[in-house]
Amino acid sequence: MKSLLEKAANQLGLQADEVRDFTSPTFRSRPAEPDVQPIQDLFGLRIGQYPVIVAPIALDTVDSVKSALKKLHAQMVVARSFMYEREVINAHLFLCATSPTPTGDWRRLVDLIERDEAVCRKVVWIPSQTAMQQSFTNFLARTFLAMPWAYVETISDAPLDQTHELAQRILEKHGLEREVAQRWVNLTEQLMDDAESLVTELVHAKEASK
Repeated sequence: MKSLLEKAANQLGLQADEVRDFTSPTFRSRPAEPDVQPIQDLFGLRIGQYPVIVAPIALDTVDSVKSALKKLHAQMVVARSFMYEREVINAHLFLCATSPTPTGDWRRLVDLIERDEAVCRKVVWIPSQTAMQQSFTNFLARTFLAMPWAYVETISDAPLDQTHELAQRILEKHGLEREVAQRWVNLTEQLMDDAESLVTELVHAKEASK
């Protein structure tokens, strides 16, 4: 999952760096406690301005999921002490189901996890043995890494930007003759940076129609 996340981030031009401190069992500036063991199989990433802890999750029972979330919440609280103040609000838990084909009422368990936004937002990935990349793409589509605009070329003259006809119709609606309204629209394009001349020319165009 780590390599897939790094690849997805790089495609968007985002830096993805591993941050081992996010999985530290003790808070920043506190001495290590020998009796406190780190949670296994976690890793931390900083993707752009988003701090992320990635962890496995067993979709077994409601009680087991709640127990796992309690530990992960505690870990995220510790991880916050290593984050920049500005990025704490963007903290995420990405959870990878340990079984590619979970049994039982796993959809309810995923819903339980993702609806719980205590401490941070959580998103679950269930890998597919037969369509791994597609399942990961579907997962990304529900995260901050879903940025479809990053793959679209800029269009400067899209229809939404062409408001000349709309402006002309509004002017006509408020009493200007068609030719005068068209002239006013053209003048605003030509003299948009010269307000004084624009006003003068608008008045002349109106008077010439009488």
